[in-house]
Amino acid sequence: MSYAAEKTGLPLLTVVIPVYNGENFLRETLESVLRQSYPAAEVIVVNDGSTDRTSSIAHGFGGQVRVLDRENAGVSASRNAGIAEASTDWVALMDHDDLWEREHLANLARAIARNPESDVCYSGGRELVPDPVTGVFHPGEVMPFPTNEELPRMLMERCAFIPSATALRRSTVLAAGGFDSRYVNLQDWELWLRLFHRGAKFIHTPEPTLLYRIHPASRTHKALQTLMHSVGVVEEHVLPHFSAFERATRGRCIISRLEGEAAILLRQNGSPGALAMMMRSIVRHPFHEPRRYKIAAHMLLRGYCKGD
Repeated sequence: MSYAAEKTGLPLLTVVIPVYNGENFLRETLESVLRQSYPAAEVIVVNDGSTDRTSSIAHGFGGQVRVLDRENAGVSASRNAGIAEASTDWVALMDHDDLWEREHLANLARAIARNPESDVCYSGGRELVPDPVTGVFHPGEVMPFPTNEELPRMLMERCAFIPSATALRRSTVLAAGGFDSRYVNLQDWELWLRLFHRGAKFIHTPEPTLLYRIHPASRTHKALQTLMHSVGVVEEHVLPHFSAFERATRGRCIISRLEGEAAILLRQNGSPGALAMMMRSIVRHPFHEPRRYKIAAHMLLRGYCKGD
């Protein structure tokens, strides 16, 4: 047991960071992990077959960071490899381009100590946004992660929080089979739902100690792929837990919202099909989110029907 854990009585935490071609942000991310007020028991970087300087940057931290260099297999396989290699029963997840405030691990560890029966603990988060002129990143809006009371409903409708905010009980995740590599997107939502339905206990510590970097690579550009995986998660892990009436009402509303979000992404990316997707959302469930009608009208006026 580390001196910090022995002194405080807090649980030990291993940090797992999967990364593919992350040379632009990895150093800053690791520095934020290593300057935590409550230090991690170990830090594992899983290099997922990177072709840039990722491996040398990670190895440059010496004994402070353990590096697993692997052939490219995707983020789910990399996270699973890091979790399997962890020496502690609690694993804090971190994406290679995000940052943590100094108290992040301390807040998670204190919340876990107060709730020793918990399996998943997630912090609050804040966006890290670039200045439009200088490109320098600075903290932005607080992210709308749900409270303990809000989580059961929100989790059935969308991915309620993200990996970099999360600490997981290793034994619980391994027993559930870890992250599912079938999902290119939404692997986190799929696992949260699977754990939830297995009876895992989720707890929330609201301090926004995660800084989630907003940049082009952090927002999916594959709107249709994201929609396909989102609907797949809903069909596999949400609809089977609804009554027939709920599937016809709430279930249709959830999928309609996902289609509306895909339409907005298509429009932002200048891709064809935005108007058709928005109309599909409206036809599926006409009575929620009235702003969809305004967006569809705007698409018509701006000529988004071209190519639809």
